[in-house]
Amino acid sequence: MHHPHDGLTASNHTFEAVKSSDGTPIEVQRLGVGPAVVVCHGSFSEAADWISFATTLAATHTVYLYDRRGRGGSPRVHANPTIDAEVDDLSAVVALAGPGAAVLGHSFGGGCAIAYAARDRFAGPIIAYEPRHAIDGPVSAGHIPEIRLLLDDGPPEVALHAILRDVIGLPDNDIAAFESSPLWQRMLETAHSFPDEVRLLDSLTWRKGDLDGIAGPVWLLIGDDSPVLPADREGSLSEVLPKLQRVTLLGIGHFGYLSDPSSLARAVRQCLTSDDELPLHDEEGKS
Repeated sequence: MHHPHDGLTASNHTFEAVKSSDGTPIEVQRLGVGPAVVVCHGSFSEAADWISFATTLAATHTVYLYDRRGRGGSPRVHANPTIDAEVDDLSAVVALAGPGAAVLGHSFGGGCAIAYAARDRFAGPIIAYEPRHAIDGPVSAGHIPEIRLLLDDGPPEVALHAILRDVIGLPDNDIAAFESSPLWQRMLETAHSFPDEVRLLDSLTWRKGDLDGIAGPVWLLIGDDSPVLPADREGSLSEVLPKLQRVTLLGIGHFGYLSDPSSLARAVRQCLTSDDELPLHDEEGKS
């Protein structure tokens, strides 16, 4: 299989596939040496977008980047996958990474990582970078049927505008900024997965006790430059995960893996090498 970034790959950068529980093949890239970190990317992205971050972290860790189903090297085998399908995929990649692996989940991937840890009683470290969930109410805001129709019947631009405006709640000027950014093309390519992603996120209505199966440490990474995209600013995740360690990423927004991958890698490395008894300093101002 030819990959467009083959010319950039390091000697310890390999591709392999792992089968999920429903038979869907999930393509995994492995970079680096050291303790394992599995990256579960968010909506509107694929593994290739995390290469700069992974290359930096690979100096100290073995990074497992995988294409979530329906993008990159992982096909969309089922038209209507189960809500648990994404969690099953992550579980398969963590099994490939082996004992002692950590999981880093971004946005949708953050919610998916927490759901996986609770369901499978995962005992390793979880780093959730601006995770999405439905503790405060459904993420979809009731728009899933409308988004599905737009994706089925028209150009993806129309559906993407509706997603950003009605589901994520972005003002027109922010949507225009996305349109003129390098992110836009990837967002168009991956928009078809959004209804199934939101279906999973809408199911993440955790209450006290629901996440008690999570035995390992959990860090919440919040970019201080993420004013619009939900980032658990109200602290609702802390109420269901009392030992959550919150870390602020200074000068970073929601897409730090693109805008400042080395700083994000440094923060992840610091989480994974810190003493669990001494939580990382949260750089947010004291009240």
